[in-house]
Amino acid sequence: MSFFKNLFSPPRRTGTYYPFSVKCKRCGETIQGQVNVNNEPSLELDEKGKPFFICRKVLIGNGHCFQQIEVVFKFDEGRQVLERTIHGGEFVED
Repeated sequence: MSFFKNLFSPPRRTGTYYPFSVKCKRCGETIQGQVNVNNEPSLELDEKGKPFFICRKVLIGNGHCFQQIEVVFKFDEGRQVLERTIHGGEFVED
């Protein structure tokens, strides 16, 4: 029976996701986002030559203001968040 359950179930997500929530400064709408830390970040080097990963996303809510909210995440080599910045909104802690 589990064979048929696995056969007809929706595909599972692959990769590791870093979920986050932001709140628009203009209208107050809360928007959910996520970063696939295995695929989306780009490798860069700091001034000392140490590698890190960076990912930039622009979010727009479903409301009426269409404010762009830009988030930038900086990850270390182990894909742990080092820094995060936001323009046009604020992070919402769950």
